[in-house]
Amino acid sequence: MTRGFQAEVPIETQLMIYDCLEKAKQILTVMDYLQVFKLDKVSSNGSYLQQVVHSQEVPPFEETVYLTLPEDQIIITKIYVIDDGDHHTFLLASEY
Repeated sequence: MTRGFQAEVPIETQLMIYDCLEKAKQILTVMDYLQVFKLDKVSSNGSYLQQVVHSQEVPPFEETVYLTLPEDQIIITKIYVIDDGDHHTFLLASEY
């Protein structure tokens, strides 16, 4: 993981992203080398949730999950996870 990812993404959100990748591996027969995670802050019943939209282009895939976090830990950003065959690299889109 990059320094930006490590510094800006709360550990709970990092774990959620990892869980999303593991779940996608079980669902998909083929995973794209580039996984995209769009993080947003959404309101629900007077409180805020971390929305995580996980997607890939080929084959098309998209899944949305929500995470309950303290409001000061909810972030709005885009994260890329690149799989080079040997390992995954987690980075903020702004670091690409």
